Amino acid sequence: MSIVALQNLWETILGYNLSTANKRWLAEHLIAQVEAETKEKVEPYTMEELVTMAENGRKQIANGHSYTSEQVLEMCERA
Repeated sequence: MSIVALQNLWETILGYNLSTANKRWLAEHLIAQVEAETKEKVEPYTMEELVTMAENGRKQIANGHSYTSEQVLEMCERA
């Protein structure tokens, strides 16, 4: 779902003029759903996978493929 679609969904929800209790209920159910989905999909990495990821990261940095913390923050704000 795009940011625009999410914003439209948010505005629709706000348009219902929900009570504080209704908002809390909705928030708790959304969080519970996210936690359930996350638990289902998360599997630990093997040591081999971790070593491979670290090596790939070192190679990318050595080849100049890295970002400053400011660039990362800017990318996160745009997403």
